[in-house]
Amino acid sequence: MKLAFREKLAFGAGDTASNLVFMTMLNFLPYFYTDIFGISAAAVGTLLLFVRVGDAFIDVSVGVIADRTHTRWGKFRPWLLWFAVPFGVAAVLTFTTPDWTENSKIVYAWVTYSILMVAYSAINVPYGALSAVMTTDLHERTSLSGVRMVFAQIGGLIVAGGTLPLIAYFSGDSGDRAHGYQMTMILFGSIATALFLITFFGTRERIEVPADQENNLKADLLMLIKNRPWVVISVSGAILFIFFSVRMAVVMYYFNYYVGDESQATLFFTLASIAAIPGALLSAPISKRIGKKRTFQLGAAFGVLSLAAFYFVPADSFWLLHGLNAFASVSIYIMAPLIFSMLGDSADYADWKFKRRSTGIIFSASALVGKVGMGLGGALTGLLLTYFGYVAGSDQSEETVRGIVIMASIVPAVGYLIILGFMELYNLDEEMAEQMRMELERRREKATS
Repeated sequence: MKLAFREKLAFGAGDTASNLVFMTMLNFLPYFYTDIFGISAAAVGTLLLFVRVGDAFIDVSVGVIADRTHTRWGKFRPWLLWFAVPFGVAAVLTFTTPDWTENSKIVYAWVTYSILMVAYSAINVPYGALSAVMTTDLHERTSLSGVRMVFAQIGGLIVAGGTLPLIAYFSGDSGDRAHGYQMTMILFGSIATALFLITFFGTRERIEVPADQENNLKADLLMLIKNRPWVVISVSGAILFIFFSVRMAVVMYYFNYYVGDESQATLFFTLASIAAIPGALLSAPISKRIGKKRTFQLGAAFGVLSLAAFYFVPADSFWLLHGLNAFASVSIYIMAPLIFSMLGDSADYADWKFKRRSTGIIFSASALVGKVGMGLGGALTGLLLTYFGYVAGSDQSEETVRGIVIMASIVPAVGYLIILGFMELYNLDEEMAEQMRMELERRREKATS
C-alpha cells in the first residue's frame, strides 16, 4: 500500500511541530531552570525524573483511550485536532519565569512542566500510532518514518540555529533573557500548533481493528509482555533516550565551561540536525539491504566510536569537535526511524500471533518506557552535575569541567554499546515480517468477503 508523497509530507509536519518544543525542552530546559529560572541542579534533576516517569503512565492511558476512540476521522487523527492548541500553550507556560520566591518557582515549574508533558502525551502517542495504520507495507513504514525523521530535523534545525539568536533578539537591550526564552517559545508553540493541524487534515487511517475484537485491557497488557519484538525495541529506545538526553542536556554546560564559547552551541546543534537528515534518509535503503536489526546495530556501533573519540577532543579543536558531533548524529539517526517502523512491525506481530490489533497501546506503552528513559536521563544529568561539583553561576573546578566532558562523550558511548548488544535479542527478521503481512492481508480479505 503505497502512500502519496504529499501525505508523507503532511505526516512529517507533525514531527517538526513536536521537535520545536521537544528539542527546545531537551537542549535548553535544564539550563533554563538552573541559570535563568533560578532553581538548583538537584531540584531540576528531581523534577525531570518524577514528572517524566509519572507522565509515562499517562501515555498508556492515552493509548488505551485512543484504541477505543471511534470518530469519522479515525482513532488517532482527532487527537491532533483536539490537543494542538493546548500543547502550544503549555510549552509557553513552561518557559515563562514568574517573579516569585524560589520555593514558589519550584511549584510553578512542577505544575507547568507536568501540564506540558501530559499535552505532549495526548498529541504524540496518537501521532506515533498513526504511522502504523496508514499503510501495511513494511518498507513504506520505514520510508514514512524516514520522512518523519527528516521533518523532525527541520524542527531540530530551527531550534538549533534559531533558539539562541531569537533569545538574544527578544531579550532586547536590557538583556532580559527570561523574556527572551518566553517570546521564543511563543513563536515555536504557535508554529507547532499550525503544523499539527496540517498533519490532521493531510493524512488518512486505512487499517482498522477487526470488528470481532473485544475491548480487553488485560489481554492487551499480556500481549505486550509476550511480544518479544516490542520488548526489545522499546527497551533499546529507552536506553537511547537515557543517554541521548544526558548528552543533549549537557551541551550548554560543555560550551560554557569547557570550550569557553557559548555561541558555538548554536553551530553544534545546527550541524547535528543537518547531519541527522542523511542519517534518517540512509536508514530505509540500508535496512532494505541488510535488515532493520543489523541497521540498528550499525548505527549504535558508529555512535560508540564517534562518542568515545569525542572525549579526547581538545577545547580549541573547532573542526574535529563539530565533525565528530556530526558523525555521531548520523549514526544516531540511522537508528531513530527504525524505532517507529519496528514498533509498527511489532503491532503486526501482535495481530498475527495474538489476534489483537492494539496499535495505540503498542505505541503508548513504548512511549511510557521511553519517557521513563528520558526521566532517568534527566535525573542522571542532575545527579552527575551534582556529583562532579557543578555550582550554577560560578567558575567550575577542573574536576567539574572534566566531568562535563565525560557526560558529553563517555557516558552516551556506554549507552550505545549496551544497545548494540541488547538488539541481538530482536527476533523479527524481514522474511518473517513479510510472511506475517501476507497472512494478515488474507485474514482481512476473508473478514470482508
